[in-house]
Amino acid sequence: MAEATLEVPTSSGSELDDNLYRHVKRPEWGVAMIAWERSETRAYQFEDGKLRKFPEAFYKLLVPAEDLGERTEHIRDNLRRVIDAGDGDSSRKVLEAVAPFSEQVELFIRLYPKGFQDPEWIEDHRSTDGASLKRHRDPVVAEAKETLSADRMKEEISEGAHGDLADGVADLLQRTDLVQVAHAKAIRGLEPDEKKRYVEALNELLHGERRYEERFKEWLDVLEALFDERPSWRVATVIPGIVDPETHTVVRRSAFARQAGSIAPTARYSRRAKVRAYRNFRRVALSTRDRLAAAGHEPRDLLDVYDFIWTTLRTSALEHLGSEKP
Repeated sequence: MAEATLEVPTSSGSELDDNLYRHVKRPEWGVAMIAWERSETRAYQFEDGKLRKFPEAFYKLLVPAEDLGERTEHIRDNLRRVIDAGDGDSSRKVLEAVAPFSEQVELFIRLYPKGFQDPEWIEDHRSTDGASLKRHRDPVVAEAKETLSADRMKEEISEGAHGDLADGVADLLQRTDLVQVAHAKAIRGLEPDEKKRYVEALNELLHGERRYEERFKEWLDVLEALFDERPSWRVATVIPGIVDPETHTVVRRSAFARQAGSIAPTARYSRRAKVRAYRNFRRVALSTRDRLAAAGHEPRDLLDVYDFIWTTLRTSALEHLGSEKP
């Protein structure tokens, strides 16, 4: 007589609720969704790319994440894609995390024990008592907010001073390391009618009333037409990133793509600037900001986030992740 096989019922993620959770003692893991549930065990897929299993006695440590606002659907969609990819959907590309987010934070604190308030962080990245350097963010942000304010741009455009405004942008960009100097030179080299088109597109990007995605797409198209190639990520994002660093991020694709591996590994991240990919990169920056804050290290703005990502995930930093000494 054949021996009967006892099968333990298993619920896949697609059959479970789509609620989002956060581990009360490990906020650095990010938000999670239930991937599957078996007898007295659940597996949760976390934003840092890890699938973690918990026995029933520990379910209470996973509490609803109800403070995500407009990011809720994006996070849910990304987690669902990771879960589906794990179930055998090989058509989806999933970025591999180069290190747990907690190791990035550990490296950051080894380098700057007081986090974003550390005097060395401020000296290295924000401002200095001496002459400002290209790596200092505060001076270029202050200048950008003044030079490219809505009132200032409106006044100069109404006076036909498009060339002066374009040259002012070039001067501004030449004083930061957020974009290559060659781009500032390229702006100066535009013909008068091209500078007019450039300035008007920039004004619309920064101060227009249409949806940002529409304005950003138009900006990309103008940059491509003026400079004969699809703009790089830094060229496309540097100006809104310094004019409004609380809302927009400068994108440095190499490091940001590595960061995406532990934040939103299934979203699309194009090599050249595109609207949809910018939306994904921006969400990576915002999620990184939120996770840093949850770990007790709140950035001033998304430029602090940019420098955190570059400091901990640039090629020369990777070998130090998880090690005892920087």
